[in-house]
Amino acid sequence: MILTAQTYLLELYRAGLRTASDIAKASLENAQRLHAQQLSEASSITDLMALQVKLAGTQAEQATDFWTRAWRTASETHVAMLGQVQTQVGQLGERVRETYNAATRAAEGAVNDTVESAREVERKAQRRSA
Repeated sequence: MILTAQTYLLELYRAGLRTASDIAKASLENAQRLHAQQLSEASSITDLMALQVKLAGTQAEQATDFWTRAWRTASETHVAMLGQVQTQVGQLGERVRETYNAATRAAEGAVNDTVESAREVERKAQRRSA
């Protein structure tokens, strides 16, 4: 069960990294396309500067989107891991209760057997003395 949970968490982590990588790649490709398009549209240095400012804004927006998604993925992964930990702790608690109950029943049985044996010995002793 623990190996399965560890495998699940590892896969969840890998998926998060894969998503972050895909987002970064798409963002870079978009920036390159936009940059090439803007350079072809520029007819003067002023136009080029205006396009660069626009490009910087677009890149900042994409970076913000990337980090938002990355943090969202990280928080979802964190929540999933906490859920797995809570499940495992709950299962461990249940096993401890079951073990405690079994040990208590065994101890009670042993005490009852000992008391019954002592009573039997006492009855035999009373019969002999009578």
